[in-house]
Amino acid sequence: MSSSYLDYAMSVIVSRALPDVRDGLKPVQRRILYAMDDLGMRANQPHRKSARIVGEVLGKYHPHSDQPVYDAMVRMAQDLS
Repeated sequence: MSSSYLDYAMSVIVSRALPDVRDGLKPVQRRILYAMDDLGMRANQPHRKSARIVGEVLGKYHPHSDQPVYDAMVRMAQDLS
């Protein structure tokens, strides 16, 4: 029973914000991409540390803790299954 409740709680936490129908992105993912665009990050540019991106997102678009932003960045980088 407790493992079922934990599984349910984690699924609610992970999928709290529903993806938008237009582009399939959650709000935090959209904020990350917008911040990266603001920083001028492109595929042909030198890399930057993830802390720089997270700081930009937290400072301008997502005034909560940094953990959801790091979590969203990791999920965006993983292969789709």
